[in-house]
Amino acid sequence: MMDAAGIRGALLVPALACAVGGCAGSGATITVHTDSTFQTIVGWEGTTQSGEVEIPEFPRYAERLFDLVVDSLGITRLRMEAYSGIEHPVDSWSRWRDGALSDSSWRCQRYATGDDDGDPRSIDWSGFHFGQLDRKVEAVVLPIKRRLEARGERLYLNVTYVAFARQCPSTPYHHLDVDEYAEFALAVHLHLRDRYGLVPDGWEMILEPEHTAWRGRTIGEAMVRTAARLEEHGFRPEFIAPSNTAMSNAIEYFDEMIEVPGVLELLDEYSYHRYWNPSRAQARAIGERAQRHGLRTAMLEHIGSGHTDLHEDLVVAGVSAWQQFALAYGGRRPDRDQGGVYFRIDVSDPERPRIHWGQRTRYLRQYFHYVRPGAVRIGAASDSRAYDATAFRNATGATVVVVNAAQGGGVRIVSLPPGSYGTSYTTAEETADLPLTRVSAGDTLRAFIPSAGVLTVYGR
Repeated sequence: MMDAAGIRGALLVPALACAVGGCAGSGATITVHTDSTFQTIVGWEGTTQSGEVEIPEFPRYAERLFDLVVDSLGITRLRMEAYSGIEHPVDSWSRWRDGALSDSSWRCQRYATGDDDGDPRSIDWSGFHFGQLDRKVEAVVLPIKRRLEARGERLYLNVTYVAFARQCPSTPYHHLDVDEYAEFALAVHLHLRDRYGLVPDGWEMILEPEHTAWRGRTIGEAMVRTAARLEEHGFRPEFIAPSNTAMSNAIEYFDEMIEVPGVLELLDEYSYHRYWNPSRAQARAIGERAQRHGLRTAMLEHIGSGHTDLHEDLVVAGVSAWQQFALAYGGRRPDRDQGGVYFRIDVSDPERPRIHWGQRTRYLRQYFHYVRPGAVRIGAASDSRAYDATAFRNATGATVVVVNAAQGGGVRIVSLPPGSYGTSYTTAEETADLPLTRVSAGDTLRAFIPSAGVLTVYGR
């Protein structure tokens, strides 16, 4: 497994490249159809978790980590979780941070709610505690926001409501009252705006409602009430839902949700996760529902998903945003690479923390790094199942073709717009970035990948 320095070095490794006329023995022909257009990419997402609280050595690796997250991987969108327990008379997060509350107790207390004053039309700020949210903003969100702005890009901040109260049956919970939920959403928006000048781009209604007492209709009713309450204060986030654990449930909950009058006018992004036996048919059903109602789709969590799932979600479900899971985690004994974080942190030497790319992350980079927010997916057809292709036109006008290669071999890419193109690939053995090739009108670009992996041809 390459560490952060290793992958940067590998990008400079010379490898077999094919100029416009060379590379015999090609395995597939890929035709780009620039006149066929599909979804627009909004962003590549990660949850803010970076070890900012749990790993004492965080200050020693944070700057390097965020450089990799933004500049190398290409993350542009963050999920920042707002636990329901923010509204409670007791600041349980600070008690847990200071060691007064055990991990097992904190697991339930972070979802326990207490009504601030009995009136959802007024906010008693003493009943809200934002310490954990503030730590995420200051340690992760603002540094990444600054890096993106330095690149001429902008952060998409997706604030996600989390209330896994069903995991703790005795936990008090009152946000099933949709007026109380709307008050909570408003309190979070006001706090972020007034303290940090941050206004959420997206409000994800509830994370994985199977872990709660919420149903699709609850989500719809809460969305309508929340939108009205936020609008009173000048907020209009994009609403994201239903974010079910299972794709099959995301279909069922969506159908229930849109029965609520007003929901389809408010909903912007139809979201789902990939747990519990996902299928291509379910992805297609989600994509068809979204297209019918003029909505975006987004796959926003699956620990273990890699580039094959991403490719299917892009082409079949038509996603505009995609997330594997958290930015980074680890410790003195870093967890096995199960595909739950983009980067693994190794602090076995506390003075010199190491950052390791996740095995799947290297392949995801072939999409994230080259296909930028604002890119429109365009048509791409391959004559071989072993070389599954998709293509995009970035907001700059540059064309990107990404090939999910089941085996090594050459590909011919035809009907590319004229211009200069680079080639990059990732296999189990290496990641390589090859010299630019000039393509004129009518030319065929030939490229090669030495073994199974992801090949990207990108316009400059």
